[in-house]
Amino acid sequence: MLHPNVDVRNSKVGHFVEFGEGTRNVESTIGDYSYTDRYADIAYSKIGQFSNIAAFSRINPSEHPHHRASLHHFMYRSSYYWPEETDEEALFDWRRSRPVKIGHDT
Repeated sequence: MLHPNVDVRNSKVGHFVEFGEGTRNVESTIGDYSYTDRYADIAYSKIGQFSNIAAFSRINPSEHPHHRASLHHFMYRSSYYWPEETDEEALFDWRRSRPVKIGHDT
């Protein structure tokens, strides 16, 4: 079930999953019978079956590149600031390689 303003992108969603209002789920797997309450923010994660994600939870939403001179988005989300530029895919590949894993019935 998708409540209002839910954003689910490039994710694998199990059976009977419910996403609460305003939830964002990006490139993640969420198992059967799991749900999120309002405004959960989940990215690059693997969540088991029968999981209960609390309202306003943030699970792996971002990991900043601490080895750079600045942590600001302009360093890797260039398209947000300069339309002729592209985002840095290597940084997003690095984030994808470090998923959060939450087991069943949590």
